[in-house]
Amino acid sequence: MSKKLKHRIIFAIGCILLFVLCVGAVNAVLSLFVKDDKVAETNQKTKQVKKEIKEVKSETKKIKSQSKNKKNSSKLSKRAEAYKKAHKDVSDAEAIEAVKMNLDYEPYTHVTTVSDLDNMQMLVNKYHNLPEDYEPSDLVTVTNSGENNAQMHKEAANAFEALVQAAQDQGIELSACSAYRSYSYQKNLYETGVQNNGQEYADKYWTRPGFSEHQTGLSVDIRLDGDTSDLDAPRNSANYPWLLKHMHKYGFIVRYPDDKEQYTLIAPESWHLRYVGEELATYLYENNLCLEEYYALQ
Repeated sequence: MSKKLKHRIIFAIGCILLFVLCVGAVNAVLSLFVKDDKVAETNQKTKQVKKEIKEVKSETKKIKSQSKNKKNSSKLSKRAEAYKKAHKDVSDAEAIEAVKMNLDYEPYTHVTTVSDLDNMQMLVNKYHNLPEDYEPSDLVTVTNSGENNAQMHKEAANAFEALVQAAQDQGIELSACSAYRSYSYQKNLYETGVQNNGQEYADKYWTRPGFSEHQTGLSVDIRLDGDTSDLDAPRNSANYPWLLKHMHKYGFIVRYPDDKEQYTLIAPESWHLRYVGEELATYLYENNLCLEEYYALQ
């Protein structure tokens, strides 16, 4: 074999080897692209599966919630069901709350007599009354307008005097015009109201004997800035907003607020304060609740 031919053969073999190497490299590169495509496809499928799982969980949660609501609805007492039927715009929760307040009954029916007479937070209203002979044992005279010798339960009296002093520090004159009333006093007041205005009117603006908060010794009707022109005069005083904002710090609330008549069954009384203690008064103030709502939530 000539030297020239030998070189040609070696060159040809080299070309073949180079070609094989190039083909291998190209295939390797192509396999990477194919692999990336498969990974991308897998990731896309994974995302889709996760999305579907999320949708299934959401739907399951919705079904459970509906089932729970249906279950709760089925647990409504007969009284709550009847109340909701008579008041079609109320929710299940509102119907339950109304029944807890006895609002499905006529006032002064299905009455419970207060047993814990030492409880500063006792509820006295048209469904909860006091014994006829009940009188606080520690009545104390408080700062008053001179219209009546206003007396309160000692703890409430001390708190009221602290509120009077706080008001005075702000240049506000605060005093009591009426506080504790005996059963017999309330009886005479209510019966006079009935005689002069009729029972329907009297039931709106006075409570029947035994059902008055004044008998607890924890309530006080107030005067602001010496204005005795009308019981409702406090709401027109420039200093009334201060009282509304600060009285809870001394344990007092407005017992019959403007927006709670549907629960208290008493027309709004800007002048009627009730002592319940600082903790509860603050809670009611911060949550815009009257005493009836508070007990309905317990």
